[in-house]
Amino acid sequence: MKIHQLIKHIYLIAMTVACGTAQAKSMDYGSLEQLFKEPVTTSVTGTPQRVSEVPDTMVIITAEDIRRSGADDIPGVLRHVAGVDVLQWANDDADVSIRGYNQAYSPRLLVLIDGRQVYADYYGYTPWSTLPVELNEIRQIEVIKGPNSALFGFNAAGGVINIITYNPLYDEVNTASLAGGTQQLKEGSIVATKKINNKAGLRIAGGFRGNNDFSTPQLPNAIGTRRGDNRGEVNMLARVRLTDKIEAALEASQSNAAQTEVGPAYQEWYSKYWTKSVKGSLTADSSLGLIQATAYQNILAYKNYIMNFTNPLSQLHNVVTVGMVEDLFKIGSNNTFRVALEYRHNMMPTTLLEAYVFYNVGSVSGMWNWKITPSLALTNAIRLDHLTLGREGPQPLGSRLTNSIWNNRVLVEKSFNSGLVWQANTVNTFRIMAARGVQLPSLLEFGGLIFPVQPFGVASGVPTLNPAIVRNYEAGWDRDFPSIGAQTRVTLFHENAYSLISLIGGSLFPGSSLVSTPTNIGSSQATGLELSIKGVFLQNWRWGASYTPEFINDNFGNFTLSQVGVDYQDTLPVNVVNGNLGWSKGPWEIDGYVRYRSNFYSIRGNLGNSTKLLVAIKNYTAVDARIAYKITKDVTLALSGQNLTQGSQQQTSAPDIQRRVLCTLTVKV
Repeated sequence: MKIHQLIKHIYLIAMTVACGTAQAKSMDYGSLEQLFKEPVTTSVTGTPQRVSEVPDTMVIITAEDIRRSGADDIPGVLRHVAGVDVLQWANDDADVSIRGYNQAYSPRLLVLIDGRQVYADYYGYTPWSTLPVELNEIRQIEVIKGPNSALFGFNAAGGVINIITYNPLYDEVNTASLAGGTQQLKEGSIVATKKINNKAGLRIAGGFRGNNDFSTPQLPNAIGTRRGDNRGEVNMLARVRLTDKIEAALEASQSNAAQTEVGPAYQEWYSKYWTKSVKGSLTADSSLGLIQATAYQNILAYKNYIMNFTNPLSQLHNVVTVGMVEDLFKIGSNNTFRVALEYRHNMMPTTLLEAYVFYNVGSVSGMWNWKITPSLALTNAIRLDHLTLGREGPQPLGSRLTNSIWNNRVLVEKSFNSGLVWQANTVNTFRIMAARGVQLPSLLEFGGLIFPVQPFGVASGVPTLNPAIVRNYEAGWDRDFPSIGAQTRVTLFHENAYSLISLIGGSLFPGSSLVSTPTNIGSSQATGLELSIKGVFLQNWRWGASYTPEFINDNFGNFTLSQVGVDYQDTLPVNVVNGNLGWSKGPWEIDGYVRYRSNFYSIRGNLGNSTKLLVAIKNYTAVDARIAYKITKDVTLALSGQNLTQGSQQQTSAPDIQRRVLCTLTVKV
């Protein structure tokens, strides 16, 4: 289906849904928080729930948590969450995963902003600096652990980061901030909201950041000197109550970023990104339920360079177009259902030639939340995806493949999530969960990659790749201690991953050119425990701690590290400890965070060949902190820092990271 035909099709669906006949309202999270006396979510079942009631393992990071973290980007906020692994490769480059399996260009974590995917399908990862959102416009970040493909879609194989921004119909957020710090950091952000008679709301936000990368010695495989890093973005969200029965929303964004990165081959390079997006939705609360139609398109352009070389190594372009219709309804008072249809068109030009690869995915999904008793609830979700792969354009000289191999490829994949939640009493909640998640090959792995191997022909992506499948089983227990103002959580999980995908590197024979082509490399199993506790005391103090031991066992057959480029069992720190302590009184806020990671290994690549080696990373402890003073009710001055105890520290196989300190002035209007 051509793009213009798809857009026309989505428009007709949206206009059909718009004919609903009841009152429609978007979610007012502020009112829900006042009702529940704590942050709430609607992401899993579509209805408001406390975190302890969710049939999933979820952590909600609030706007206050974000502010008090002192971080200036989302990975900096996430690094303090139990079970979340953040690899800081360079000043602006980080990879995030949940429950291990982290790597350069980490592919297993689905990231959403207000329901729109910002995961980059062309390479299969999330470039965090490109996300078109400012920290000051985020209401909450939901961290959902474990496979969640049935509830959120493809590539939620390890978990989901769901970023929810303020709703301009209900939340008037008007802030501006300026920051400066080490590595010659210069940063600014602005968020402005305008409401019109409670019938319409508009929020516009934007920001910029410029800084140098770390000045610690570069890797032996680096060529050239580092360049300066920068980021800029602007986004808009408008919500309008067209009538009492119909609410419409329109979103648009644009971002650009340039930064030193560690790429999938574990070599330093310099990347430039440009992104654009537009999204529209219509919502009607009708006699058939809460019906919502959504359509959006993401466009991403990417270039990468070997440090300061003028000509890029590669140039990539990715267009994703999505249309969705869903209906949330109840049968009786104890049964909530959600049914959804989704169509996705994803395409990119190949890395050589005037050709492109694409896939079309039609999906149907359903969710049933059954309140068996007032204290016992069962949620089941299932999703069926039908993918047709395609390719148009010439084949490279020397290729033995034909377009028919792509055009005849069809994948049908099912995923499910199931969770039983028992609120035994007012202080004890138990959860048992099972899930099957799906991670698609990226477009490059599906055939967008064409790599010349002279004089022998070419290597390329593989249209016959199978998706990676992740099965997960876990049990959890939440316990409140009202007498001391504390809450604990214990979660035990076991995960089996099959048909894992990686680029296979090697040479045709000694002295020949490098060949790199993707394949399904084998399986891996993980077993882990998450222990966390948090609380408040004496009103002014807050505290928290977590311990997350985990063990991974890989089974990649006879493949070597240099061939597969991954080693999950050795690159995982078995023991990770997080802690935080904060105090606030009057105009003052002080917060400190500590994280400990036991010994592990990190992968390093070598320029010009496929050889990879494991670099031993000794156990380390890192400390972050923030101190803030309210000069007036609306003006705050804050001093924050990361990795404060050492001037530099080895945390990965990349160059040592450095201490970072920034001073931020924030004004609310």
